Parts: sequence; C-alpha cells; structure tokens
Amino acid sequence: MDINILIISFIMIFMLHNLEEIITIERWHKKTYPQVIHRVPSFIQKEMKQFNDITSAQFALVVFVLSIVVSALILTAVVTEHYFLFLGVAIPFALNIFTHPLQSLYLRCYTPGVWTSILLIIPYNILLFFHFSKEGLFTMSTMIGALIVMVLLVPVFLLSHKIGGKLDG
Repeated sequence: MDINILIISFIMIFMLHNLEEIITIERWHKKTYPQVIHRVPSFIQKEMKQFNDITSAQFALVVFVLSIVVSALILTAVVTEHYFLFLGVAIPFALNIFTHPLQSLYLRCYTPGVWTSILLIIPYNILLFFHFSKEGLFTMSTMIGALIVMVLLVPVFLLSHKIGGKLDG
C-alpha cells in the first residue's frame, strides 16, 4: 500500500471523527454530562467546566483552525516526504483516540467521538503504524522531528480553543 495514500486518508478520518464530536458535543454536555458528573474525578471536573457551555459552532471553529494547520502539515509531508511532519500530527491523535473508549467505559455511557474512534481510527492507526514500520519510517530523526512538531502544535491547539471561545454561541 502506498504510504502517501494512507497519509492523505488521515484527513478524511480526522474530519469524520471531528464531525461526530461536533454533532454530539453540545447535546452531550447539556443532557448526559449532568447525569454522570458524579463519576468524574474532581480535578477533571474543573477542566470540564470550561466546556459546559460550548456550542457545536464553537467546537466546529476549533476544529476548523486545527484542520487548516493539520492539512498543511500533511500535504507538506506528502510533497516533501518529510514524514515527521505527519507523525507529529498522527501520534498525538492516535494517543488521544484511546481516551474516548476509556471515557465511555469509565462513565458507562456514550461520549462524543467514541464510535469513530472504535470503528475507524483505531483500525486506521493499526494499519498506518504497521505500514510505517514495514517501510522503515520510524527512525530516530523522524521521531525527534515528530516530537518537535507535537510541541509546536500545543500553542496552535490552545489558540484554536481561544478563537472558538470568542465565538458567541
């Protein structure tokens, strides 16, 4: 399988997952979260408070800003074959994906993003990391480059949330 096809398909998987979250997050925070808040540890409740009033439009704006940066990194990675750019996006996304099923198990309810995590993203990542390994693309320099990209994405992530928060719901 062509590694570039796998990389480009990441954009579709990323968007489908984020669409599930956009469609469900506002209703989940209003209807489900109040019913399960007693199961959430207090230190996480403090973090969750900032999302209690998030609207689907605000979350969509966050995703839009992130999608612009992610798409640019992915396209640059494919054109230049600097795959560390892609891995800097793919690795944190892969790690984050396990939080959705774990949250659902812990809270014993649906959480936004769980279905696409289980049905699309986990199988995609197994395939992706298998092919990356098979092609010998997990080198020390690639992993260091990916780590740098991950660190540089943190301010982008925080900025996207700040921009999304400015949008009136």
